[in-house]
Amino acid sequence: MKKYRVGICDGDTGYVVGFMEYVNMNKEMPVKVSAFSGMDAVLDFAKNNRLDLLLLDENIESKDAGIRVLGLTDRKEYSGEDYIYKYQSVYKIINLIVSILDDGNKNVSDACMVYGIYSPVGRSGKTTLAKGICFNYKESIYLGFEAYSTEISNLFKNQQYKELYEQFMYYLLSKNVLILETLKEIIDVTGRRDFITLKYMDLRQIEQEHMDWLVNLLREKHLYKRVVFDLEPGIIDDLNIMISFDMVFVPNLNNTYSESKINSFKTILSDKKYSGLEKKIKYVEVPNCAFNSKEMKDFIVQDGM
Repeated sequence: MKKYRVGICDGDTGYVVGFMEYVNMNKEMPVKVSAFSGMDAVLDFAKNNRLDLLLLDENIESKDAGIRVLGLTDRKEYSGEDYIYKYQSVYKIINLIVSILDDGNKNVSDACMVYGIYSPVGRSGKTTLAKGICFNYKESIYLGFEAYSTEISNLFKNQQYKELYEQFMYYLLSKNVLILETLKEIIDVTGRRDFITLKYMDLRQIEQEHMDWLVNLLREKHLYKRVVFDLEPGIIDDLNIMISFDMVFVPNLNNTYSESKINSFKTILSDKKYSGLEKKIKYVEVPNCAFNSKEMKDFIVQDGM
């Protein structure tokens, strides 16, 4: 069973703690609750963790954290789409939350979502996660922006693929909509969704304007449910090349060396020129499993990818 991750932030500490403990002790509830004393704590938590919804005291000023907010009020007459009466049955509150989030997820699953998978940490499951997302969505496309992919030599033995690849690069750099027809042809040739892997020198030519154009075109035409860019740090000069993505997942490993790398990455992101990108970053620990395994599928579903 998927569990939604919900935060609660209210001036009444007793209410917050009681609500959290009651929900989390009831394992059958499809919600896990985290309690916060103020918005600063919420924002700090959201940098590295997912929150699907925040229950927020109407007397606390909301700050944009990219999280859906449902206000908590002690006035019954104020209950509606944006506020909920907090002194009612916990089950009623949870049912409303689940109803809101289920409807939202239906919309998301139908939309064209564009993801970047990027990590300064080596062997963290970056490519496994990227291919796992595509494997779990039939209408998806994987774009491998890796400098030294193990598949390049095999792909380029196919003359037809080689010609289509060169066509793809030409259309991308010239921003020609015929690129969509080329993508379809490449799928026919390879019979795969994880088909496009770019050469190192070609990758160096791609700038933010090219990526923005391609992402907007794919969204507009709605040919895919998931578009996943597998990006290698060594080929990206400007991190804002990912600014047009809906989300950027950054795989990490639970060790001191990896944490040091991630902290250095966060320092770079703290530059104000990356403020728009920083809000889209989610740090994840990818399970050590095959991209087409049930464990990977459960991980993807649980994290709402």
